Amino acid sequence: MNAHFKVPRIIGLCAAAMLAGCGADAPPALEVGDLAYESSEVLGLTDDRLLLLGELAAFGTAVADSSLADLGRPWIDGQARAQLWRRTRAQQVLDSAGVGEEVLRARYRTEPELELTVRHLLVFSARYETDRTRAAARGKAEAALARIQAGEPFARVAAEVSEEPGAESREGLLTPGREGAWVSEFWAAATALAPDEISPVVETQYGFHVLRLEARDTVAFEEARPRIALEVAELMGFRDFSVDDVPLPADAAPGSSAAYGPDPGAADDAVLAEGTGWRVDRGLLRDVAALLRYSDWQRYRAGGDPDLHREVFERAVRHAVVGAMDAAASLDPVRAASEREWIDRGETWALQLGFAPGMSREGIRTAALRALSNSGQNASIARDELRTEWGGALHRWLPIRLPGETRPGDGA
Repeated sequence: MNAHFKVPRIIGLCAAAMLAGCGADAPPALEVGDLAYESSEVLGLTDDRLLLLGELAAFGTAVADSSLADLGRPWIDGQARAQLWRRTRAQQVLDSAGVGEEVLRARYRTEPELELTVRHLLVFSARYETDRTRAAARGKAEAALARIQAGEPFARVAAEVSEEPGAESREGLLTPGREGAWVSEFWAAATALAPDEISPVVETQYGFHVLRLEARDTVAFEEARPRIALEVAELMGFRDFSVDDVPLPADAAPGSSAAYGPDPGAADDAVLAEGTGWRVDRGLLRDVAALLRYSDWQRYRAGGDPDLHREVFERAVRHAVVGAMDAAASLDPVRAASEREWIDRGETWALQLGFAPGMSREGIRTAALRALSNSGQNASIARDELRTEWGGALHRWLPIRLPGETRPGDGA
């Protein structure tokens, strides 16, 4: 039986605190990468609350180090592989129907893809906040717009007013984006502008924005072709496919049954199974496991569920098969859009939980404790969403350990 479930941790923490009082060196009650919490700081916390504190500290570390994209690598890579598989299936449909390049080019001429360069300022305000709070946020955005309309440079006002992390140094300038890179309300507002034109205040799920269109460019057909192929295939009855629909190769079997489950001692490059053109190593298996919803990830990490272990292994094989395909078009736009979506989500949670880029390690430790105890609605929702959606990725990215136990799946 896992020692993690044998004795309430509060008893162990109290004992550790007593030993510490007698001069003995007690191990930290929680370690998160290079951060640690002593027993006196977390007395009374259950194992689950300790792990949540660890997850908050790991998230705070990613925010402080500007490493949200690194934290999200398993998800971003997964999105790219999923898109590659959809493109492959769509092309098979087109080839079977004899649809050639001239049809795709004609389709693109009717609706060319845009790439927009936008500068913006943002005043954060979630839609579930009080009317008074929302009105104050809108008022701040409207005041900034008035300054711009009166002749102040947009970049200077954005650097001063915008609450988006990094806006001050970037003066509100965003990486060029295409449809899908930004939320729909933002995209609609940006496409309605002429170059150098300023938008009215625009509301999105993040709050209130003011936009300035810096440039409007048309994407070359060759780069947009994968999207056009998908659209034409859908008009012909193509249904969307996920990576889980990839046929398993006949030789998709691990070297041993142990390969199905987590193995804390194995290196990421340990090969579990391979076939013609594809390979599953421990790192890929851990990446795929990190994409599970938190409750499923906990079951996977705890061991004892061979069906779930095999399901995750087979999903890793499918990802390996797709990843080995020769992509005819670059997946960089897919990765960029996925990374932006991931970072946007993380930056919103960071604001609600009190983390910021550049925080010191001590600042992260303190902010994580505050975030754990914060009873406000925004913080409570952010904690729940962070754990449910990113819990596995947080454990994958940074070791989160309780003392005195060997937890199945550390690093899984």
